[in-house]
Amino acid sequence: MPAAADSRAVDLDALESRTAFREWSARSPGQRADPRRFGMLVAALGLDVEHPAPALGVVGSKGKGTTVAYASALVAQTGLRVGTVFSPGLVSNRDRLRVNGAVLPLGDYIALLERVDAALRTLPAPDAGYIGPSGFFLAAGLAHFAAAGCEALVLEAGIGGRRDDLGRVGLTGLAMAQVFLEHTDLLGPTIAAIAADKVGAARPGIRFVSHLAQSEEAEAVIRQHTDDIGAERMRVDATARAPYAGAVVEGLTGMNAAHGMIAARRLLTELGRPDATDEQVRAAAARVHYPGRLSRHERDGSTVFVDSAVSRDGFENALAHVERETGALPALTLVSVPREKDLAGFRAVAAGLAAAATPRRVVFVALERVHLHYPERDEWPGEWATAAELPALLRSAPVVLAIGTASFSSEVLRHCGVDTDRVF
Repeated sequence: MPAAADSRAVDLDALESRTAFREWSARSPGQRADPRRFGMLVAALGLDVEHPAPALGVVGSKGKGTTVAYASALVAQTGLRVGTVFSPGLVSNRDRLRVNGAVLPLGDYIALLERVDAALRTLPAPDAGYIGPSGFFLAAGLAHFAAAGCEALVLEAGIGGRRDDLGRVGLTGLAMAQVFLEHTDLLGPTIAAIAADKVGAARPGIRFVSHLAQSEEAEAVIRQHTDDIGAERMRVDATARAPYAGAVVEGLTGMNAAHGMIAARRLLTELGRPDATDEQVRAAAARVHYPGRLSRHERDGSTVFVDSAVSRDGFENALAHVERETGALPALTLVSVPREKDLAGFRAVAAGLAAAATPRRVVFVALERVHLHYPERDEWPGEWATAAELPALLRSAPVVLAIGTASFSSEVLRHCGVDTDRVF
């Protein structure tokens, strides 16, 4: 393992680029991930991913990270050592991988990247496709958690479920967050097709599938799939959330938090462990520190709310949350969503804010992310800014709401200096 001094000298961006992102960066135009490469990589690492430690997988279009954080926190609260994979991380790639809520020590992280990359380099050159960063980090997490003696795992999917590398892991249970139209080029053109791909991470032998209340077409797909594979189906709606009302916030974030703990309790049953007590539930929820999901931060005299919502409902919920917290709508809202998310919904809400009796500024922020397909400048009904202008914008109003993709939330959290070394 590298010495501490060597670890500090490493350029992590460069290291991650030449390891986790190497095949993805070298992909040909139009080339897609090859699911076989994940299987080949974990075999080269000597891992049995069909029979890992008892594992809860988490899929969905929105709310996966919150579900993962609260599920992991409750499992750890009961005394188990839990390994967690987030996809993506909160502010960096390093914070994708955690044991009992904490990121890996820097030296361990560096050594892990090098180890997994060395195994990857023993494989034949990619021909039919590449292994993506999410698959690389999933393999890295499984390798580290096995060595660290983790007794339970909570693993977040990248994109989809059946097509994602998570779908090659022998899961004990699957938790499915809200599903909506996204990544239609990869997952299918309808809600039903997308739901089928996501729930497809649950394979024969899995014990249970829990899911938030969904659209009729998504629920029909989930019901059919769980029947086909013989898994218990658990539908989490407002009634199921009720016992957690005093422990989690309102709205969809609170639903995802409650869902995570419900799924964690079901995982504990499969482990033969006692059910979590009400006291453990409250203690676990109180410990969770998962910024970027309706989180509030003070920065240079401004109050900044950050949310990773990518739908109209999420945008409206975030505005209502800010209004409840401060007594007024935010003076400035910063938005960053690509075309493949609910851009039309965001446009409609932004236009309403600009046309209100007391108009509010809404600025679209285009990050330097080549994989995100932003609208054209003239397609946005308001101001436009680049990533370079973000620091000044965050200081330019007493109350700011920053809302959009997880990559945008990460950028804002970095500028706000938020500590993400622990999520609980």
